[in-house]
Amino acid sequence: MTPVDERKPKEDWRSVPVFVDITREACAFLEAACNVRYFEQEQICKDGDPRSKTYGQVIDRWTSTHSVRVKPVARHFGNCGVAEYVIADGYDARDLEYLKRCGMRPEDVQRPPRSGDWHGFLPEEIPEGQHRVIVNLDTLEYIDPVRFGQAPTLAGMVTLAPKDRDLTILKKAHKEKWRHQLVDVAGGLFVMLCHPQRRGGGDIPANAAEMGGIDGERARATKLFKGVEDVKGRWRGGHILGTSEIRYEDWPTTEEILETGTDISDKILRYLVAISHY
Repeated sequence: MTPVDERKPKEDWRSVPVFVDITREACAFLEAACNVRYFEQEQICKDGDPRSKTYGQVIDRWTSTHSVRVKPVARHFGNCGVAEYVIADGYDARDLEYLKRCGMRPEDVQRPPRSGDWHGFLPEEIPEGQHRVIVNLDTLEYIDPVRFGQAPTLAGMVTLAPKDRDLTILKKAHKEKWRHQLVDVAGGLFVMLCHPQRRGGGDIPANAAEMGGIDGERARATKLFKGVEDVKGRWRGGHILGTSEIRYEDWPTTEEILETGTDISDKILRYLVAISHY
């Protein structure tokens, strides 16, 4: 994974793939599609050892990235011709203090998304568009947004899941407000592509044994893993497709996947409910 400009010319690099960092491009798209703003904060590490000759000197620099949600439509002030976005509802004083410590400035919230001045999806626009599912072309297993209480459109999958979803299984999820954001199509696709083993740090558990070995509180939720311990990482390395109603080249359509594929949405739902207690 050595960048091209750092590769030594005398070595044979033909078998080493070239990777391109598209993080900024992805953030630019998500800013418009999901009504968020990303902002960066430069971190500086200085030598703090008074006995060192380099005491007080900068020994390392890095950049951390944070995000904040904004309301989907900009606010127009009078007839000045200037529209600015405002922070979304739901942040309390503690949240705002944390964001300020992370380096958030007013202009980070007010500016339009980097991909263009777009208001995002309005509620009435979410059901519009082609019916889609997410399918693993190698196994023909698929995730159906309808089973998550979300509109089966691109907008329905990339926006936050409705909080008033009529899903009985949500009653078993953790009671915190963020459970609605975790138990959704995006969360399901994420865990299907994760590394299957928990390797420490912040990795989510794959099964009851990993969850129960953390502490007693989490151990009480391990029974929710019954029958879904093979979900995490199940699609890792597979060929994943977001289907469409209209045929494109040889890709299967949504209708064909619904007729011939295997719906594993319920299994993923139950796994997400289990890890909402992590």
